[in-house]
Amino acid sequence: KVVSVSSGFRSPELCVAIGSSVNSQHASGQAADFEIYGLSNKVLADWIHDNLDYDQLILEYHKKDEPNSGWVHCSYKNKEDNRKQVLRAYRNDEGRTVYEPYDPS
Repeated sequence: KVVSVSSGFRSPELCVAIGSSVNSQHASGQAADFEIYGLSNKVLADWIHDNLDYDQLILEYHKKDEPNSGWVHCSYKNKEDNRKQVLRAYRNDEGRTVYEPYDPS
């Protein structure tokens, strides 16, 4: 399988330029956005949830009828501070990104 990392470390300036925040965990090197070709992003997110320690796990822009849509965002701080927060990101009818709690079960 091929792992594709679409975003890892981003400087604060790049975060601002692409509409993200300087407080993004990407700006501190704690987060990555990725997918594994040939594997549903939901299956990947569920596996991470069940098997790895993480701070934040976001299934981003995934559509149920399109297994390879979107990507997975995963961050890690340290063992003591990881929140184990699981979210789903999608665009609402106005085109704005919405983050909501996600239950991988």
